[in-house]
Amino acid sequence: MAHLRTSRTVALSALLLASACGDSEDTVSVRTCEVALTYAPQQSLDVPVFVSGEWNGFASERLEMKDRGDGVYTLRLDGLEPRDYGYRFVVGKSELMDPQNPYSRWVRAEEYSRLRVPDCRQPVLELRGFSVTPDGSLEVAVDYVDGVDEAGPDREKVALSLDGVPQEDAFDASTGRFHLSAQGLEKGKHHVKVVAMDAAGRAAEPLYLPFWVEPERFRWESGLMYFAFTDRFRNARAENDGPVADVDPIANYLGGDFAGITEKLEDGYFDALGVKTLWISPVDQNPEGRFIGTGGKYYAGYHGYWPSKPRETQHRFGSLEELRALTAAAHKRGIRVIADLVLNHVHQEHPYWTTHRDDGWFNTAASCVCGTADCDWEVKRLTCKFTDYLPDYDWRSSPMVDQFVSDTLWWLEAADFDGFRMDAVKHMEQVAGRTLRGRLRDITAMTGTEFYLVGETFVGTDGRSQIARYVGPRELDGQFDFPLYWPLREAFADGQGLERVDQAVRENEVFYAPGTLNSPFIGNHDVARFMSQASGQLQGEGSDPWGAGRPPATVTDAAAFEKAKYAFTFLLTQPGVPLVYYGDEVGLPGAGDPDNRRLMRFGNELTELERGLLNHVRVLGQARLAHPALQTGARHTLRIEKDLYIFQRSLPDGRGAVVAINRGDVARPVVVEMLGSLAGSAATYEDVFSGGTLQLAGAETVMVVEPRSVAVYVPRTE
Repeated sequence: MAHLRTSRTVALSALLLASACGDSEDTVSVRTCEVALTYAPQQSLDVPVFVSGEWNGFASERLEMKDRGDGVYTLRLDGLEPRDYGYRFVVGKSELMDPQNPYSRWVRAEEYSRLRVPDCRQPVLELRGFSVTPDGSLEVAVDYVDGVDEAGPDREKVALSLDGVPQEDAFDASTGRFHLSAQGLEKGKHHVKVVAMDAAGRAAEPLYLPFWVEPERFRWESGLMYFAFTDRFRNARAENDGPVADVDPIANYLGGDFAGITEKLEDGYFDALGVKTLWISPVDQNPEGRFIGTGGKYYAGYHGYWPSKPRETQHRFGSLEELRALTAAAHKRGIRVIADLVLNHVHQEHPYWTTHRDDGWFNTAASCVCGTADCDWEVKRLTCKFTDYLPDYDWRSSPMVDQFVSDTLWWLEAADFDGFRMDAVKHMEQVAGRTLRGRLRDITAMTGTEFYLVGETFVGTDGRSQIARYVGPRELDGQFDFPLYWPLREAFADGQGLERVDQAVRENEVFYAPGTLNSPFIGNHDVARFMSQASGQLQGEGSDPWGAGRPPATVTDAAAFEKAKYAFTFLLTQPGVPLVYYGDEVGLPGAGDPDNRRLMRFGNELTELERGLLNHVRVLGQARLAHPALQTGARHTLRIEKDLYIFQRSLPDGRGAVVAINRGDVARPVVVEMLGSLAGSAATYEDVFSGGTLQLAGAETVMVVEPRSVAVYVPRTE
């Protein structure tokens, strides 16, 4: 790992760390800027360790690292010009990336670890202490560390704020120290911001410190994730509407906006579903015109996936202030908000394309349209473009990486987001996710605030290795579980045997590393609606999203709603962060994109069957919220047949849940063997739907599963 010394350090995961020249506690600290590399192998070595670096053109005369006596190798680098350098460790005959450095740099089509040597005349802000308690007590300590020319702080441009309110007495100019002590902060999300500039006009990189006041540690698995497709969810402000001329309404703006999502937050719609993570469409401005899309039809940018301006909201969705109102309303309820992040491409109107098309930011000559002749979606996945007007980024360009990570962090702060859904992960170099995770991890190390990074890699049932490639502590927390989605749809919507679902779940359990937070789902914005598949509406012309034969406005088949209840019972009791695609909770119909993006309906607009499904999903969502075993408990299959599925979730402390799905026409009395911590339990459990009870008795637990029913048994409360 690379280190830059400036002043007394805290335990950050940042690449460049800090230390001071010997100033007393009563004076402003000054940077010393000693650059060093550190390599800590997992086992002792019997060969020397060298460094190959860009600072000397990767010359054959590599620099040898010294063992400091404890098996850790170090190397001091003097006289480097402020800039970025690529490097690798050379151990024996192997060249290795720095395992402790999340950042990388491409040099001549080769990837290296990235060493950033800054201008040491620039001041820095260094966190010395940060603590927050569940009752809202906050303590923050930050040092201003002067640059090497000791220009001193500009007192007019040094500030600490709490939730945007300046704290006038927080800075001591004589010592360069900030201190903030606050009590009684309200439950919810807050932030501290520290900025500074020296007397020579050089700004320190600001410190952004978001944090939560809440009674216990948040877990992403605790509740559902809900995708509120912004334009299709709810129209609360007619004045920002504006469909594009000569585009069919099915592929045009329908008026949904940030204010509409905020209204449903405030009326408790998401609370009732048990939602704890809200995913919204990409928020960047999209082009005003119409463009040819799938099937040769004209589309508008209602979906958000054609970014045409950076750091500017889509005006049809609302202003930045309205977006902040959305996240604030969510945070008051303990709900996290993640935004869809489009990093693979931009629209041809975007200033980055018009300004940097010849600067190496884009795959130009090497790019072709994905899926055309000699341009396979997989073989050319890193260089192909989705269509001609969406130029494809080259993530081997370090200036481009810096710009987009900077833009993403700007959105994180400006909109107060809690993470991101990364679109088209497999179409980008892994430097994209790793760099973003590295920067987010720095914030987490300072404040304890965690951010969810979930990726979209569209694969088939055999795509687990592609998904897992991008998941881990240095990249994504998880991805959407496509390998589970396909058997789930075939079993629950088409009526195939439930054994396929169980097999897919078991394969997941042995394939993904512990800590993986994948998101299972039964529908999203890229596939036909579950309800239309379950009701057989997609036969013949019904599968054409543009045709006259596409599914009607509502589904009237009661059997299809029964299938959806089975599917949701399975989905919302699974490990990970289960996703509900807007409208699936009420059985919205639709063929493929864009027919699967119809306007959401609420309240009196719903039929009796739709209200019944919504209530079913609400009961499941509340059960998950209330019972930690349904969130993080170990999963074990107790009985699996074509139409019968019984499994348990259990925690080490003996708390658990038992889930039963019976699609058959007769009641099934069965004896099951409880496993894990439930094996010795004699507790009485109660079904969240019927109120019926289940008496646990180890290997002789007897249960009766009623015909065409589901049950979710949780510990009975006295």
